[in-house]
Amino acid sequence: MTRFSIRPVAGALAACTLSAATLLTPFALSPAEAHAGAAFYHATLVSPLAEPKQEILDGVAWNCAGDACTGTKSGSRAVIVCGRLANRVGEIASFSAAGDVLGARQLAACNKG
Repeated sequence: MTRFSIRPVAGALAACTLSAATLLTPFALSPAEAHAGAAFYHATLVSPLAEPKQEILDGVAWNCAGDACTGTKSGSRAVIVCGRLANRVGEIASFSAAGDVLGARQLAACNKG
């Protein structure tokens, strides 16, 4: 009967994990940096909000303050995402997804909800 121990393998795995974590630490983002870089959608509201608002609408994490909202990426079309936000915070003056701004017709459709 052959006996072998898992301990040397577990120790090597732990050492590799620790080494990888040490190497990647300089590249880690703070929560604020990670959130700022995660904004995919940008909206400007017609009327500013009375107080900041953070919520998740159909998988998009929105952060709104004043007349500006930013949101994380989703799989839906921009006009649909815009409409969902408009239903929650009010009329949207401008909306963009990854830098592509909605046209007048799309923005009108967005504000209809």
